[in-house]
Amino acid sequence: MLHKIKYRLLSVFLTLTLFACHSIHKYVTPMEANAEFPVLKPEFMPELPAVDFAWTTPLIDLIETEIDPYPIVNITEDFCDRDINHVNSSDPKLFAESDKMYIDLIRLQKGDYSFPLPGAKVISPFGGRRKGHTGTDLKTFAGDTIRAVFDGIVRMAKEYSAYGNVIVIRHFNGLETVYSHNSKHLIKQGIRVKAGQPIAMVGRTGRATTDHLHFEVRIGGRAFNPELLFDMDAQCLTDNVLLCTKNKNKIQVVPMQHFSFEAHHIDSK
Repeated sequence: MLHKIKYRLLSVFLTLTLFACHSIHKYVTPMEANAEFPVLKPEFMPELPAVDFAWTTPLIDLIETEIDPYPIVNITEDFCDRDINHVNSSDPKLFAESDKMYIDLIRLQKGDYSFPLPGAKVISPFGGRRKGHTGTDLKTFAGDTIRAVFDGIVRMAKEYSAYGNVIVIRHFNGLETVYSHNSKHLIKQGIRVKAGQPIAMVGRTGRATTDHLHFEVRIGGRAFNPELLFDMDAQCLTDNVLLCTKNKNKIQVVPMQHFSFEAHHIDSK
């Protein structure tokens, strides 16, 4: 009799144990999962132990705690003759105190920036077939309004060689943006502009075969791919933090996003 009681208790215990394991590890059939092999249902997945992955993702702390989305960059606001008369002109104050600077695009609000030509489509990307294309060509219609990308100061606004009528704005985050082939300028050199402010009208002055905006983004006088700054399809800023590094006569712009890195080397000449 005692042996029978023990046997029954043991059977109950084993039954409860198997039921509990089945509840935790219940499988979805291949038909349910639409997969070759069964997978665990998410609601029955056991909680994973906390693990510190900081050593594998060093940029997380950097992005969240060390980068100011509105940094105060020491830029030159009193322009020399070259600044006023040439597209390619570097700021001597940029990189003067450090060979690195960060431009955080992730936390900027909509009012902090503007797409340069709303509603435009890309007709020639950076580099392009010519390989030496220093900007992105954007097209809408002749006479459409071109807008300042960020707050800044107009460094140059004049006719300039193949650029035709061109505007260069030096921004307080250290970048410069270039807008060329304009039919008409709405601002003058030396004035301060706000993000989204109308600055020019689309045209085909200079070396242009159609009415469009040739748009450049520069740092230290050198152009880099505007698609690191803007998602051209969505016409909004990317989720990048731009790491800009100067090493002698080269500037490197590295977008940091989801632990993916793509270096863009810009030779200074």
